[in-house]
Formats: sequence, structure tokens, C-alpha cells
Amino acid sequence: MRKLLLIFGASFFLLSINSFEEINQVEEDYFLECKYRQCNAIAKSTEKRCKRCVSNSNDYQCYQHKPKS
Repeated sequence: MRKLLLIFGASFFLLSINSFEEINQVEEDYFLECKYRQCNAIAKSTEKRCKRCVSNSNDYQCYQHKPKS
């Protein structure tokens, strides 16, 4: 009985890892068409790249992530 539970648990774990990799692949393929470029900041809350566009050609971060001068 323990072996059966162990096999079932291991197979469920491996299947769940595979589905997470597919979800992450979809997130990485996201492309945003911007006039200059996309913001290169990483959001603290989600740990994913910001999806906003920069407003000037010499900027690398959007208004929300740009350091205050």
C-alpha cells in the first residue's frame, strides 16, 4: 500500500512540474510592441518582467520603475 501511494505521489508531482514549465514558456513568449522598447524592470510582487513601454528613446525603465532623481 505504501509503495502504491509513493508511486502515485511521485507521478502526480512529476506531472505537475511539467505543466508549470508549459505555463512559464507561455509567459516568456509574451511580446509587446513598443515605440522604443519594453521596460527592463522586474516586478517585486510577481518576479516577472514589467510589460509597460518606455516613454523616451534613452529610457530603459517605465515611469513606474524609473529611479527618482
